[in-house]
Amino acid sequence: MCSNMNISTLAKILGVSISDLRDTANENNIRGFYGRNTRIPYNSAMEVTKVLRPDKAKNLKNDDKVYLPATLTVAELAEAIGKQPGIVVKSLIMSGVMATLNETIDFDTASLISAELGVEIFPEGGAFDEDDTKIQSAPDVNHFNAAETDTEGKVVDRIPVVTVMGHVDHGKTTLLDTIRKSNVAGGEAGAITQHISSYQIDYKDKKVTFVDTPGHEAFTAMRARGSQLADFIILVVAATEGPKPQTVEVIERAKLAKTPVIVAINKIDLPAADIEKTKTDVSAFGLVPEEWGGDTPYIPISAKNNENLDKLLDTIMLHAEIAELKGTVDALGKAVVVECHKDTKLGVVTTILVTRDSIRMGDVISCGVLTGKVKRLENSEGKMVGKAELASPALLLGLSDVVNVGEEIVVHKNKKEAEVVATAERHKRSTRKVVTSHKEERKIEDQINLVLKADVQGSLEALKESILKIPQDKVKITIKQEAVGSVNTNDIEFAKTSSSTILAFHTTIDKKVEADVRNKVVNVVQSDIIYEILNWLEEEILANTEHEIKTTVLGSAEVLAVFKSDKASIQVFGGEVKRGKVLDNKPLRLMRDGEEVGKLEIVELQKDRSPAKEINISQQFGVSVSGKGKVEVGDIVESIDEQVVA
Repeated sequence: MCSNMNISTLAKILGVSISDLRDTANENNIRGFYGRNTRIPYNSAMEVTKVLRPDKAKNLKNDDKVYLPATLTVAELAEAIGKQPGIVVKSLIMSGVMATLNETIDFDTASLISAELGVEIFPEGGAFDEDDTKIQSAPDVNHFNAAETDTEGKVVDRIPVVTVMGHVDHGKTTLLDTIRKSNVAGGEAGAITQHISSYQIDYKDKKVTFVDTPGHEAFTAMRARGSQLADFIILVVAATEGPKPQTVEVIERAKLAKTPVIVAINKIDLPAADIEKTKTDVSAFGLVPEEWGGDTPYIPISAKNNENLDKLLDTIMLHAEIAELKGTVDALGKAVVVECHKDTKLGVVTTILVTRDSIRMGDVISCGVLTGKVKRLENSEGKMVGKAELASPALLLGLSDVVNVGEEIVVHKNKKEAEVVATAERHKRSTRKVVTSHKEERKIEDQINLVLKADVQGSLEALKESILKIPQDKVKITIKQEAVGSVNTNDIEFAKTSSSTILAFHTTIDKKVEADVRNKVVNVVQSDIIYEILNWLEEEILANTEHEIKTTVLGSAEVLAVFKSDKASIQVFGGEVKRGKVLDNKPLRLMRDGEEVGKLEIVELQKDRSPAKEINISQQFGVSVSGKGKVEVGDIVESIDEQVVA
């Protein structure tokens, strides 16, 4: 047990200012409160507590951590960490933050400056909880549920947010289109409506927000930033084909994110549909139907014929009611970026989902290292609106550059405050350590061994606790060793002998072993951001989750020309089919010199400038694709069919 308490923490517990605390102690001849001393003997802290707040004395904890609020003045920071104000101001200036003693800075900025001055600080929110000595581990909940711990605003019920995912040919787009046409009033399209991938519907006097993610990259990116996109995932599976590799990927990611799944068995109107077989095949991957004693709803539908979509929506509303979803209003707004691209006429167009209060026209915002002002908002119907409300999607104009999916947009009181936050983020990113090394050889295993290293015990506990929360039904995670300090020779040797990966959180790598890391003697993942480490671990779990995939090549084509695309995530090229046929609903395997160099999903396939379902041998075509792998003239693309075996 430590022998000192921090004066700032004690003052907050007692509900008095630090100066009043010092005055009271001196008046009662209680030692330890002299000058600018910030570390108070615990016995002295207990004495002054009995004078000021006797009711707090019984539960007063012996804690010498420095807890600070979300925002504070530079002068308050200096007093809290026991440093001369001039030194704190100098450190701010050296970090690129121009601030006087009376100006307000945020917690992240205070944390950076305090660390440079040799003082570790903690967010005030956990200071008075039962478990106040622990750093918070990574949350399991989604963006909105920060309402449960939000110190600003008012907590209210909110509408559900649903994302629809599944294999490219199983009817995801048709389902979204049918729901939208049936439940959204028609109207003229707005200037940027053609780009929106999210919308809100009214159903039985209640609202539901649907977010069509622009690929699984968005889902992964948001998990990497510690957030979840939605409350529920609708997994669309065709009754004619059953689960595909993309289907299984969604299931595995949903398990890691702990997001409830509702399975929509689509295309039940087709003769080849087999609902029971599809249910059996999907359940083999861990989604046990409710009628079999599990907790996953399965709803047979025909998105094309609008059959049973009311049952699907009823299921969403029922589960949303059970979940008691909450959000925060009467506070500065926040939103998460769902999609972002640069339009040649409009500039940067950002699809957002509001996660706290609302985003309004004219709001001063920050997003990562950028600041801006909301110049235009459109709802999913293409109508200009004055504000986008909690749990609603919108299109926003106002950022100067494209930002990453999953970035948070934050509303500020003024431009100066936004600049302080953005500057601090720039500093944080410029000093951030992100190192990932991998051995050249890699094999599928059912166990991942880890060595954990962190700067302090609290960081180590937070990392360990977050790792232990990850589901381990497919791959076992074993923590072989954990310790505080930098990554050293002993760690490297132990990792080699135990076949472990070293996870270095908020700590350094000794110069003696840097060469070993560069030469990939062992796997090392180093970052100051806990979510980046957890994201690596989740991707490793997915890579080690082995499912047999049977691949059939349906046809191949040569790339004749590559064209410029307005969207960075989309590639456009023209080609000619050399063998078999190319189908618009099957993935493409990108081949170069006989080697696979990428995998692509077809966004649109055209023949003679008109949409086409298939292109046959000797015919030429144009196609837009998404996915991994840069297409070059002379490449071969193979149209493939994949069947996954549980």
